[in-house]
Amino acid sequence: MRFRSLEERRERRQRRERSIPGTSDTVNQPNERLPSVFVSPITNHLSPFTCLPIFLAGLICLFLAGCPGPKFNPPPSVSPSPTPSPTVTPPPTPTPAPTPLPEAIIPYSHKEVARLFSGVEVHAQVESGIGDIASVERRALDSYLLDLQVHVRVPKAAQTIAELSEPDPSLPTVLPGLAAMLPIGKVSDFYYGLYQLKVESLGRELGRLEQLLSKHNFFDCNTILELTHPQSGRKVLLIQSDMDVNADGSDSDRTSDVDGSSTNFQPYTSYRWPKRTDQPSEFLGDYQNKLKQAESELSLKTASPDRKKALREQTEALQREIGDLKHFSFLISKADPFVVLPGFILRQTNHAFLPKLGDYVVVIYGDKLYPALLGDVGPSYKIGEGSLRLATQLDARANAYNRPASNLNVTYLVFPATADPTSGPPDLKKMRDRCETLLSEIGGASGQLWEWTDIFATPTPTPSPTPAPSPSPSPSETGSPTATASASATGSLTPSATPGLTPTLTPSPTPASPTPSPSPKPTKASPHETPHRHHHPDDTRGD
Repeated sequence: MRFRSLEERRERRQRRERSIPGTSDTVNQPNERLPSVFVSPITNHLSPFTCLPIFLAGLICLFLAGCPGPKFNPPPSVSPSPTPSPTVTPPPTPTPAPTPLPEAIIPYSHKEVARLFSGVEVHAQVESGIGDIASVERRALDSYLLDLQVHVRVPKAAQTIAELSEPDPSLPTVLPGLAAMLPIGKVSDFYYGLYQLKVESLGRELGRLEQLLSKHNFFDCNTILELTHPQSGRKVLLIQSDMDVNADGSDSDRTSDVDGSSTNFQPYTSYRWPKRTDQPSEFLGDYQNKLKQAESELSLKTASPDRKKALREQTEALQREIGDLKHFSFLISKADPFVVLPGFILRQTNHAFLPKLGDYVVVIYGDKLYPALLGDVGPSYKIGEGSLRLATQLDARANAYNRPASNLNVTYLVFPATADPTSGPPDLKKMRDRCETLLSEIGGASGQLWEWTDIFATPTPTPSPTPAPSPSPSPSETGSPTATASASATGSLTPSATPGLTPTLTPSPTPASPTPSPSPKPTKASPHETPHRHHHPDDTRGD
């Protein structure tokens, strides 16, 4: 083996590096042409073993460049999720500083204004002061005190045309004779007595606020005037008020269909008359059962003395009411037009304008005038009340719990000493005729006087008469014009075929009036014949 010297080997290596493309010397020469290794490898002094790998690599590159690459499915499109809103962290709530505690007892005072359901305005005040130790103040009666005071202004009575027209501007027109009666009239003592009873009622019920007279019912009367017509001398008590509803009364002689479901219903009225049939009251059984229950409880030895006292009073009242239902008939609210007055008015004997049960009354509402009777007695501290028949005529929506008129625009003309000498079921036609006469005696009225119909009256069927036979024509009239006309059973004309002649009307025969059957003998009057009224102590009808 021949060993080359170090210089030969170095020189050989430098020549080889200059001949191989990509070396640093070749690349750094920008103007030098690169040698082609594929054309003349010999001239570039490369060995076959050195050119073969380069040749194969070139073929592989050419092959790969002509072949398409593998196909891949594109990745599924993904909708970008919305960027969540950044959560704002609230600043921490600062801890409030505690209220400093007092270092001694501090007197306190507070006032507040409120309003009760009854319309009464309440001024409440709380005051505190310094007292003794708690064990001592607990025993003192005045250490914890509720001081109640009611301040109310009693209204003056309306007396002039202007004051009477304030709630009802049409009143002077409806009653043209009112202006002539006012100068010689006066405010009735009944008005002052009514408001005195109202104030006394406030004093009695002050400790029970739920029983306190409502503001509406305290101011329910605009006036009560005693008027006398200067020409006729007819007296009339003029009352201006609202109208609550009285749903009381029953009369088994006329009907057994009476609705007694309202809270304060009573099957009797103060105006009454002896029963005329043996038909018992539909409410008699209920009252007899109540009496048995009260008597059964009263017989028990376990009842306390106070309870026994209440039961004895209840049994006495039930016995009296059962006697009334057995022997008397009463007005019926849904059928009979009547009004109610406070009981104290009817107890003022020897009064020049004293009204009595059964007196005729005219109720004025707008331009309508309604005939009625004074038929019942109510609480002494309230006024303005009418039967259901009267109330629904003013407002069809009225019922036992809904008044027809809340304003003071209803005028009641009560004619004292006009009641019929014998009481009985109202004769509605007679009532209207009598009220029309009474109105004419105080100057007349320009409004419409209502005409009531009896809802219990059974219409009498009109019998069909036998038609008169038509006369037979004479032989001489045969073939000639005939002037005949037959009257039908209803009185209508049936003209003949021959024109030119005036038909004669044959009137229908008048049926004979039926002979009235005698009324049954009235039941013997009982000791309960004196009219009286049993009102619940908490009667708040219409409120």
